[in-house]
Amino acid sequence: MLNFIVNIKSGKGRGLKNTKKIVEYCMKNNIDYTLHFTARKGHATEIARSLTTNGGTIVAVGGDGTFHEVLNGIVDLENTTLGFIPSGRGNDFARSMKLNLNPIKALEDILRGEKTKIDFINVGENLRCLNVCGTGLDVEVLRHVEGKTNKITYVVSLLDCLRKFTPYKVKVTVNGEVYEYSCIMAGVCNGGAFGGNIKVSPISKVDDGKIDVIIITMPSDGKIFPVVPKFVAGKHMNMEITHHYACDKVEIDGDYAIELDGEIYENEKLHCSIAK
Repeated sequence: MLNFIVNIKSGKGRGLKNTKKIVEYCMKNNIDYTLHFTARKGHATEIARSLTTNGGTIVAVGGDGTFHEVLNGIVDLENTTLGFIPSGRGNDFARSMKLNLNPIKALEDILRGEKTKIDFINVGENLRCLNVCGTGLDVEVLRHVEGKTNKITYVVSLLDCLRKFTPYKVKVTVNGEVYEYSCIMAGVCNGGAFGGNIKVSPISKVDDGKIDVIIITMPSDGKIFPVVPKFVAGKHMNMEITHHYACDKVEIDGDYAIELDGEIYENEKLHCSIAK
């Protein structure tokens, strides 16, 4: 039995289109399945929780936000198999995992039953992050695009937010050392990209047992805009404004909201550890 947890509103309608294709395929091939539709924010977590008390197989159909919610609902991690059918706009985690973006080919990959172990990030007391979490400019951009009905992109919002950006002051505790930064953003990465394939951590791998901490500080000349193209393309790792740490855990402290897989949390700490 395949239990699909479906966000039909993901990807500006892509979730609904992909679900129709999945249903047609399952009926044609006599595959036993059940659809569980999300109705509100956080609903995918509730559904996943109800389905995984004793393990099982669940398949998330949606974007990074849906994947995030499903991961946070899994009760029996050891005995639950989780599949992904990318149906969002950015599909950043899917790109990091090199998952097939064609819904039927992704489903066929799942049906072959080849399992792989991956990492995720534990955040705070009881949150999990699948791809990238952080604080700084990424949170401001997400707030900027939230609720927009036009096709505004993450990069366009990024440029707009930079016009009035004030650096974030954070304290980073990692590998037994404490650092203080005035930064543009602080990212904690399992996957390599966010915001529609902005390659924040091009060296990250989802199965290497490590998290990559990426701190982007203010350029010495104060000019942020020339940095943006390199940051978007993932060519910022050797720049003096980039600080990278590979670690098992990190604490990033500052009086700011944080984001996990593109979901904003107002009153949580960015205290992270790897879950192998």
